[in-house]
Amino acid sequence: EWEAKSNLDVRGIVAIALNESSLGTAGVATNPGANMFGFGAYDSNPEYANNFNDEIAVVGLTQQTIIGNKNQTFKIQDDKAKKFANGTLNPATDGGVYFTDTTGSGKRRAETMQKLDTFIDEHGGTPKAPEQTTGKTRDGGGVTSNDIPLGYSLTTAIDTTGYITSTYPWGQCTWYVFNRGKQVGVNFDPFMGNGGQWMDKPGFTTTHTPTEHSALSFSPGQAGADPIYGHIAFVEQVKSDGSILVSECNVKGLGIISYRTFDAETAKQFTYVIGH
Repeated sequence: EWEAKSNLDVRGIVAIALNESSLGTAGVATNPGANMFGFGAYDSNPEYANNFNDEIAVVGLTQQTIIGNKNQTFKIQDDKAKKFANGTLNPATDGGVYFTDTTGSGKRRAETMQKLDTFIDEHGGTPKAPEQTTGKTRDGGGVTSNDIPLGYSLTTAIDTTGYITSTYPWGQCTWYVFNRGKQVGVNFDPFMGNGGQWMDKPGFTTTHTPTEHSALSFSPGQAGADPIYGHIAFVEQVKSDGSILVSECNVKGLGIISYRTFDAETAKQFTYVIGH
């Protein structure tokens, strides 16, 4: 489940938790509310980790410390820790450090992953994952995918590393659309409410005509949106045939960005909020 929410290999999840806190049984991880991955446990303030439970932490560390800071492999992390220690790391080009331990912490994590592989092979291989039920996601309506669908494109690549959380909680659909808008030069109010409330925000024009770089505000329950809060997505492309591509967050899990396409007839049923 955590792999599905974070897109981090389950073996990597176990390896980090095992080496960071002995699977939550040591150090800061034993504090109430803290996580077993060391996420938020700064040297100057380790108790900050108490603000992130395991599920939030595994998504956060994937998006921020691994992807955002260019630490996609444990070897990269070891190499950067050594560069940081001798003063040759350039965070602007190399990305930030995930950990600063120069004793080979990354190698030990990689060895844990290899041991898991061996154990699985010796015990019948990996079982087939259970199929997801549509009731557990907001996929209802449209075609959802993890990657940009063939035949569609973005005008600006998505990069969440600089996204702010001052008014919208990290990882939520509202956090994503507010920041994605800024990324392409479109401004929405920092207090638009829940996703389904964006269409009612005074001072913003709405339309049922699909509009590139607008916010698609789903009413509660519409196209699989949350039955209470609704949902918000960002319109990346409107094709000449009227079909649209949207990007959205927290459909497949907190902080996870996915894509959805709608045909022209379906797209006309939605409400689009035009940014400033």
